[in-house]
Amino acid sequence: MDYMRPTTSKVRLAITSMLSRELIEKSKILDIFAGIGSVSEEFDKFSPKKIVMIEKNIKNIKVLEKKFKDKHEILKGDVFSLVPKLNEKFNIIFADPPYELRQFPKITDLIFDSKIVAEDGLLIYEHYKDYELPNQYADFKKVRDKKYGDSRLSIFKLGEKTDD
Repeated sequence: MDYMRPTTSKVRLAITSMLSRELIEKSKILDIFAGIGSVSEEFDKFSPKKIVMIEKNIKNIKVLEKKFKDKHEILKGDVFSLVPKLNEKFNIIFADPPYELRQFPKITDLIFDSKIVAEDGLLIYEHYKDYELPNQYADFKKVRDKKYGDSRLSIFKLGEKTDD
């Protein structure tokens, strides 16, 4: 499906305000389902170590290339094919799949199984406001959950365990 729903400015600002400037500055960031790169653009304002974006839509890739040229890495193709081939760890992973995908378990398993999350790394998942995600999934614990209009941000931290 080629429907594009860019992350709103309110949500983009919320993401960076939830994280400290220092965390973003020292982070390697992975933006999967990058779209036109609006979230990566917000992260870029804080000069992170690195941003890698994955996008498969050709029109979106052209926009990403114009915005980021030689500044950040743009991987062209399917998230489910490219993520397992990554051979580095990321401190922040932002996932904004099309809302109709509703594949949180599949995406989270992909990220976890690919061993690309740094120790204490964060998975920030943007999804439809009424789609409730679990408080714990694999070694990820939900540490923040907030609605913004039709969107919802759920932030998970690797290595956190519930007290159950």
